[in-house]
Amino acid sequence: MPTGRIQHRIDLALQREAEGILKTQGIKPSQAIILFYTEVKRSGGLPFTPSRVLPSEIPNRALQKDLQQAKKGKGIKTFKNKKDLFASLHNMQS
Repeated sequence: MPTGRIQHRIDLALQREAEGILKTQGIKPSQAIILFYTEVKRSGGLPFTPSRVLPSEIPNRALQKDLQQAKKGKGIKTFKNKKDLFASLHNMQS
């Protein structure tokens, strides 16, 4: 069977913690990736429901503040159609 190669950057602390957990279960990182992809294929999507993001996992205070404001509806722009949306994005680049 032909094989493919996957190469992605990942937070080093996350990698070390996850690989430590996998090691206690006797699973190598490459085996975990194969297992995950197999389950994605079998289930036709993520084989689990992702848990909520914890506030401590949001990278910085500015993003945390922006998300809180967005929940309150502040700083949110809405558009009637995609033409208006793209016009707004185009104007941001100018």
